[in-house]
Amino acid sequence: MNAPQNPSTDMFRLDQAGSQLNNPFKARPTRRAPGNVPYVVDNLWEWSRPEGFPSRRHCVCASPSAALAQQLGGTGDGRVFTINNLVGAKVAQIPHQDARYHPDATSLHKTLLKLLGLAWVGDDKNLSEMHAIAPLWMPGLPRQDAEVLFKNNPRLAAIEPQLRAEIKFWDDAQSVSLHGSWPFPDGEIFFEAESWELTLP
Repeated sequence: MNAPQNPSTDMFRLDQAGSQLNNPFKARPTRRAPGNVPYVVDNLWEWSRPEGFPSRRHCVCASPSAALAQQLGGTGDGRVFTINNLVGAKVAQIPHQDARYHPDATSLHKTLLKLLGLAWVGDDKNLSEMHAIAPLWMPGLPRQDAEVLFKNNPRLAAIEPQLRAEIKFWDDAQSVSLHGSWPFPDGEIFFEAESWELTLP
């Protein structure tokens, strides 16, 4: 059984006041639809996620400073907590304060349509083919379902190498050891863990 670990550099999260009374928190069993990026972007990020990185579908987000957590948090009556006693954690960080600010969040949808062919997308004669790839735009498309789509749909299979090359999120993300330091002073931290605790700073 994995022993709890505390990060050598603090990570902070804004949550509802009194949340520490619910310790320990457990891993999320269900997928979470994104609230800050388009569904198609979230699906492409999950489809292209490298081994060893946390899934954004099940992750908890945090910040490297209490001030940034307070600034970015959306809980009106919230308090800033530190995250401790992580068990079985996979942790990563991006340079941007929030994933919504990553260039992929606004560019990937346009890139996908361009690779599919704007003329093809705009032609009503292709509606049945477009219906076949419509799951890419649904919330929380499972990774294995996306892989099947790209394998079995000729149009998606043809653009797969180019599309993968255009996804920059994981190139910018860094996997972080709990015994290391944060590579980015203001970047969003996200992690998956079997369990963790919130403590008041």
